[in-house]
Amino acid sequence: MSELSHYFDVKAIPQADITQSQVISHIMQLLHQLLPKFNGKIGLSFPAYGQQKTLGGIIRLLGGEKDISAINQEALLLNSMKDYALIGAVIPIPETVNSYAYFSRLHHKGASHIRRSQKRLTERGEWSDEIAENMLAKYMKQKNYPHVHLKSSTTGQNWILQIKRQQTNLPSNKGMFNSFGLSTQLTVPLF
Repeated sequence: MSELSHYFDVKAIPQADITQSQVISHIMQLLHQLLPKFNGKIGLSFPAYGQQKTLGGIIRLLGGEKDISAINQEALLLNSMKDYALIGAVIPIPETVNSYAYFSRLHHKGASHIRRSQKRLTERGEWSDEIAENMLAKYMKQKNYPHVHLKSSTTGQNWILQIKRQQTNLPSNKGMFNSFGLSTQLTVPLF
């Protein structure tokens, strides 16, 4: 369970040689290294979510006063973050909030999933053109959500983290945030 009482914003600084989305990806990479220390107590929000089909240029970190103050101090110490972003002060969340949102990670199955399925079903003698068409149609229907490009620290592979926002009028404070500050169980206030 996470009690959200305070927040601070991290705003991307416009760069001549790097896009706002690339700056947000860089900041998310850095935050992903800090967030696990807080055991799911810090959530993220994206106040400009969907702007030009991106996450926008602001990442809002929300949590209890002690945890938010601690991660704010750690973020201020990261030169690689300060070079690309303005890190705001810790502020109490407004008392009046009109709506809430779940920000969650999406796991889309890609073309490799179709190839693996084809191989498995062919071995069983169950593969057909109809199944191929249905799988391809489902793959093509997948909606693209705002996302960041990240690099795995263990494998070195580049990958995409798509983030879905679902708005609601009711807050939910049961569960925890993941290592990206996202959750399908916990809401964050929108303001």
